[in-house]
Amino acid sequence: MANWERLAAQSSGHYEEQDYQQAAYRLMMEQVIYAGDRGGRLPYELLTHHLSTFREVFEQFGMTITHNPHHGYVVAIPRHAFGGRMRLEETRLALLLRRVYDDRINAVDIVDGEAFVTLEELEQLYKELLGRQLPDRGEMRELLRSLRRNGMAREIDAADDQPFQIVIRPAITDILGQTALLQLAAYGVDPEVDEELEVDDETT
Repeated sequence: MANWERLAAQSSGHYEEQDYQQAAYRLMMEQVIYAGDRGGRLPYELLTHHLSTFREVFEQFGMTITHNPHHGYVVAIPRHAFGGRMRLEETRLALLLRRVYDDRINAVDIVDGEAFVTLEELEQLYKELLGRQLPDRGEMRELLRSLRRNGMAREIDAADDQPFQIVIRPAITDILGQTALLQLAAYGVDPEVDEELEVDDETT
């Protein structure tokens, strides 16, 4: 098991024991740490500088840590489904955004690893891929808050008359593997389904 006190001593006073503990806790709770996010630089540096140590710790919880240096993030992926659930609407939106992200990647239409989608585009995709109406703005903001906590998406101000647009973050490809995309059609078949579904955590 990791000896945070020893690591802190080896840092020559740059870091304290609690810094390592907080980095591990934050990754466990948020699943993704982006270096560029507010408050993300310190835990990102600790995680990446001592990646093998943190991997040993998370291994005890059945989780695998992946570092993406190109896009500057660290993500923890459970190897098994431990009962973590998302509401059906959250799952639908997450899978749809993963599909959009793949399309943007293929079109080389990303900026610093992030893809952008407007509400108008999303409304059309809901109809085409899910056969459903886009949730209202209040519910959409609530859904995005959930996905933001997991490092998959965030909202920003829109340049046009739309209230906001959605930014799809690169870690979505780690959190939602290719197998999860196959669930899109199944989730769109019966609009009366109202149960919680587990997100497929299989990585690519």
